[in-house]
Amino acid sequence: MRRFAFLFPILTVIPVCGQQLQVAAKTLQQSQGEVTPLTNEDILKLVKSGIAADVIIAKLEKSSCICQISTTDLRRLKSEGVADEVLFAMINAKRTELQRVTIPKNTTVEIEAAYRISSQEVNTGEAISFRVVTPVQINGVIVIDSGAIVTGRVTKATRGGHFGKAGRLSWLLESVAAVDGTKVPLETTGRIVGDSKGAKVATQMAITGSLLWPIAPVALLYGFKRGENAYLAQGRRFQASVSADTTVQARSR
Repeated sequence: MRRFAFLFPILTVIPVCGQQLQVAAKTLQQSQGEVTPLTNEDILKLVKSGIAADVIIAKLEKSSCICQISTTDLRRLKSEGVADEVLFAMINAKRTELQRVTIPKNTTVEIEAAYRISSQEVNTGEAISFRVVTPVQINGVIVIDSGAIVTGRVTKATRGGHFGKAGRLSWLLESVAAVDGTKVPLETTGRIVGDSKGAKVATQMAITGSLLWPIAPVALLYGFKRGENAYLAQGRRFQASVSADTTVQARSR
């Protein structure tokens, strides 16, 4: 019973660690939407979700705007419930001039791990997140900003096993958010293997077996030595590659 009492706290901590990683990935992905300029449709969504007019105005003052403010557009917004003070804020909001820029296939994106990931704490198929380190520019125009969120997915996650078997962690990068929120496709894989104690365990078993025969089964105790889990350290940097030409709306200088 004492052994089970000792193991219970450990078993309860593992699911919590996995949940924390999922929350971290989700929070990073949600924060990316806050840096894109607001459009008429964004305003409508905020109004219809019940957000107060003063909150929408504050966001307009903080964010740049690519709103359409022709007479026809303003009438439509008014008919769909947008308050006059919000319409006034849209008219006076800082406007951002955008231009269409194509990000070529094979463009390099320097990224880093946004948080520590362990092969013991994630599952195959789980979403994970990374961050862009250096802005990506095409002809002097920033198309992917620093801090942009890169979305990936775990393709393999195994913890360290008995007999010194090392843990393994593999992932596939799927996309990175451009300055206008467009998901730019990526085609990059990564893999990390934990420290394996297999050779050391095998040697110890052989020595023990030769010395203690005919009680060699004692050597099997070495099977309880576990290999290390695979860890992707927070801040570890590597490069990703854009997998297809992608056109985005970027801010002109």
